[in-house]
Amino acid sequence: MYEIITIGSSLIDSFIRSSKFNSHSNGVNANICLTYGAKNEVDEYILRTGGGGSNTAVGFARMGYRTGVVTELGSDIFAKIILDDFRSEFVSTNLVTSEKQEKTGGSIILLGSDGGRTVMVNRGASSMLDPEDIPTANISRADWIHIASISGRLKTLERIFAALKKANIGFSWNPGKKELALISEGEIQFKEISCQLMFLNQEEWESIKDKQQDVLYHVKQVIVTNGKKGGKVFVGEDEVAEFKSGENRSVDDTGAGDAFAVGYVTAHLKGKIISECCEWGKSNAVSVIGQIGAKPGLLTLKQIKAHNSKSN
Repeated sequence: MYEIITIGSSLIDSFIRSSKFNSHSNGVNANICLTYGAKNEVDEYILRTGGGGSNTAVGFARMGYRTGVVTELGSDIFAKIILDDFRSEFVSTNLVTSEKQEKTGGSIILLGSDGGRTVMVNRGASSMLDPEDIPTANISRADWIHIASISGRLKTLERIFAALKKANIGFSWNPGKKELALISEGEIQFKEISCQLMFLNQEEWESIKDKQQDVLYHVKQVIVTNGKKGGKVFVGEDEVAEFKSGENRSVDDTGAGDAFAVGYVTAHLKGKIISECCEWGKSNAVSVIGQIGAKPGLLTLKQIKAHNSKSN
């Protein structure tokens, strides 16, 4: 039996860093510029595994949980890399779907000198989770479910939510852009689901402005992060906690949100109060942004406990 099951994407992330990247800002947005048609030498090219389902699965496994991941891959070399990575991190691959007719997704990530990045992504097989790919029997026996983006597959989400409600299983949710669009359009009714923890960044939170009251009324805790400014936690309509990010230099921001969610959920499951949950989330995120890729900096339970005992 799994203690935690994550559901979401698994990708190959290709990181490219170069001093030749020229950043131009118009005061609102910054752009990375390259000469069209030129062949550019780069300073670093690094391959990592990523994706919300994959990142959080490894994160929870490092926290000591028996973890499974529901995700979809192709049957190609990228899929083998991802599966090998799961096995090396003690994440069960028994719930992974592999499709011969599909290609494993991937992204190209151009890194700026400040840790910011521009991402070009093809989600491939990870965007094709169908309702029949969801192992409802396994879900109903897990202690907790974490849902990352599944590219707005409404019927698949409905199957997941129905299984969770029937089995009375707690879950956390970090919706992607397409899920947020479904929320905005009223396709997802929060009164029909029992989400305990919902994670969004400030931009995502503002994108569902018309539905915020509905979310706050039905979701037990809504955690809104705001990058280097920190974030807030809402219980009902009340803001009950605010946290600062601190002065931490970022090498790469990729996976910070997933790391924060893993830390926060773990603390929540350990019975910590909300302020401590924020600190656990922040500690994990800070560790991740200190390295390239979403996984190398993920903390173990022993490490996150030691870090927060020192800061208390």
